[in-house]
Amino acid sequence: MSASSADGWIPEIVVGIDFGMTCTGVAYSMGPDWPEPKPLQHWPGKMISELANKVPTLLQYDETTGIVRAWGFLCDEEGEDTDIIGYFKLHLDPSYSDPRPDAPKLEQARKWFTDYLRCIHDHIEDTFSNSFPRWRSLRTEFVFSVPTTWKNPSMIAETEKLIKTAGFGSDGPDHRVNIGLTEAEAAAVYASKHQFEKDDVILVCDAGGGTTDVNILKLESSRGEATRLKQLSWVEGCSIGSALIDMSFQHKVSDRLERIKSHLRGHPHSIADRMVHEVPGMDPGYSFPQASIEDSKMVFTREDIKELFDIQIKRMLAVVDEQYDRTHKNHPGAQIAYLVLSGGLGSSPYVRQCLKEHYDTGPGSLRPNAQDTKIVTVAEPQLAVVLGLVMDRVQTLKSGNVVFKERCCRLSYGVLCMEEYDPNNPAHIGQKVTADPRDGKNYVEEQIDWFVKQGQNVSTDGVLKPYTMKIEPGKENGVWQTHVVMSQAPREQLPSSLSQDGANRLCDIESVLKDRGVDMKLKNRHWYNRKKSYLRAKFDVKVILGAADLKFQLQTKDNTVISKDHDPIHVRWELSKDSSTDAGHGLAHMYKGK
Repeated sequence: MSASSADGWIPEIVVGIDFGMTCTGVAYSMGPDWPEPKPLQHWPGKMISELANKVPTLLQYDETTGIVRAWGFLCDEEGEDTDIIGYFKLHLDPSYSDPRPDAPKLEQARKWFTDYLRCIHDHIEDTFSNSFPRWRSLRTEFVFSVPTTWKNPSMIAETEKLIKTAGFGSDGPDHRVNIGLTEAEAAAVYASKHQFEKDDVILVCDAGGGTTDVNILKLESSRGEATRLKQLSWVEGCSIGSALIDMSFQHKVSDRLERIKSHLRGHPHSIADRMVHEVPGMDPGYSFPQASIEDSKMVFTREDIKELFDIQIKRMLAVVDEQYDRTHKNHPGAQIAYLVLSGGLGSSPYVRQCLKEHYDTGPGSLRPNAQDTKIVTVAEPQLAVVLGLVMDRVQTLKSGNVVFKERCCRLSYGVLCMEEYDPNNPAHIGQKVTADPRDGKNYVEEQIDWFVKQGQNVSTDGVLKPYTMKIEPGKENGVWQTHVVMSQAPREQLPSSLSQDGANRLCDIESVLKDRGVDMKLKNRHWYNRKKSYLRAKFDVKVILGAADLKFQLQTKDNTVISKDHDPIHVRWELSKDSSTDAGHGLAHMYKGK
């Protein structure tokens, strides 16, 4: 992201929001001096003298009206009259699978997300209105982080809509919303501001409530310079976190209570949600060895608790090991100097001890690039993401220098096009072939031209790829579509056609080519040409790869943008594989550039 937007707009204040599984953080910095980000520490439900760096991600609804009754610290976790809604962040991802029969649905999670963010928004609005004169007229940029596990750009676009529905960007004419960095990148920016040296390779592991995100970077700047980071691998994340330990704990309690449910006053699952040690509704003096209950109290040994942690830590080690192995494969000489921990779970001394044992004397120590790895924890582990989010934006505003000049692409993106049939090309065997009467050649339909592949380092300024389109004379005024596809498959396994598994339709880019400076020539125009005449338009497709979002543009050869306005992925999404296009539009007439 550049310091200013396309219309020259530059913010006067940047507010970062890190929506978390267990807690949510807000931090801000204000121009023109842009000091170090400051976290919001005063929250409803706390005394004026009580400071909290984050607020719990909790909601309570009125059972009669269905409106939000309380949020954050105001939720009464000891009360029994209403349910508390929490731990719903993972359910915002349509691809997340929760085996529980009572797991919330996607639309339910989206409603909770919007309602909770509306509470956050209203508190920010109230706080800043009382602190900053002209708050509503200030040029304000709200920057949000997103989990690394959210890979589909269409989901990011939907999330941005929900954020705006919650009120962000609507309080003043100069209030705007942006998706900034993934949580892994934001944590890396914060970590890199510490005492590392130029050329240090660091692996940042941000383990929070619901997800663990990892990122391997090389510090390319010296102390005193604007931070420059190079990604040596794409950011990765998975559902590992402290909240999942809590959920496993509740499951263990519920399982034990199920064995003695005839002695309980309520459903085991409901009791488990409210239980600490004493079993609610059970008179004193009862013992049930089969449920580990002594004197009506459930007993947990150190091994019981350790087992819950070890399940998550084992998965965490697998993710970090994969980053070590991928880095060694792609950068054989790189030694990972530091493994940097952040996040709530990352700040656990037990987690740090397990990682240290694994890479000092355990299986991890056998990796060639782990020989000198030191394990450190950032100064403010729970604030790493929200502070790094603001730091990244502030650096660009102060110096004009972006932290990430390139990004290692974690997905592959391509364009559907016609490709000239080659009988010797194995990828064309069995594909649908169409004869084009305009040039007498055979073409294979719905071929994918991958212009960005997983693991490829792409400039944040974007990458260009040339294409041509054949247009019937008289239809130059039409709205033409370019069909973009995506794949999560490894780059060596990418499909060559939409008819093969592994690729999904992502979006359509619409454009009007006439009178926009496009190289458009009439072909077969002479009297002696027997083939049908057509207009051949030449243009470039440009993809601008953000941290979590995408922008696509169509450009002429002189870099004039001819596509319609594209906020990050603000076009039609996830078209079905068999969806058709209007005659004379897009797919049937777009050809791979040469």
